[in-house]
Amino acid sequence: MILILIVTLSSLFVLTHLGLSHGAIREGLVARLGQWPFRGLYSAVSFLTLAPVSVLWWQNRHLGPLLWQLDPWLERAIALVLMLLAVELLVLMLATPSPASMIPGNLEPRGILRVTRHPMNIGLALFGLAHLAANGALGDVAFFGAFVVVGLVGPFHMDARLRKSRGEGFAEFCRRTSVLPFVAIARGRTAFRADEISFPLFVLGVVVYVALVVLHGRLFGADLF
Repeated sequence: MILILIVTLSSLFVLTHLGLSHGAIREGLVARLGQWPFRGLYSAVSFLTLAPVSVLWWQNRHLGPLLWQLDPWLERAIALVLMLLAVELLVLMLATPSPASMIPGNLEPRGILRVTRHPMNIGLALFGLAHLAANGALGDVAFFGAFVVVGLVGPFHMDARLRKSRGEGFAEFCRRTSVLPFVAIARGRTAFRADEISFPLFVLGVVVYVALVVLHGRLFGADLF
């Protein structure tokens, strides 16, 4: 029963998060409620689906059949690398907010936006992927998989809507950047500029990452070393 609840609530989080932001649904709700009341509703629905499943998963970790299990050294290596990038994306986005964020930033690709134009979404997706590497039980996969789906599908969904509503300026920003990290750089559409990265925030990201690694066992019950 608990496993069914975890899978159901995780699925509802994904469906409502993506569904409420869908063009026709979103436009209808914004027209009826207004922009900020809609955002309040959107946030409330996200909280009401994510909060309960987070508590249920935490109290019932590793529930259900084991779908995969990597060698311990491999799962730790994957998790450590992905979480470092996830933390840096989530911290560095503070210096250069994305034009796709709730409070839009500048349309000029700068800083971490050269790596990905959706640092928050991709940071959450990498968080999910890092934990999927180390947690292969069905309940874990449903919970962390929700972050991966929302983090990866959400940006493409959002871009389609914003190209329509914000016009050529946003479309050009999309052409010069990428959703997936480093793709635009690899394809020559932009170039990484270390001088545009906030050094204090980069250091803060490293500090946060090291603290999470060192305290992971005490905070979350699973030692990484």
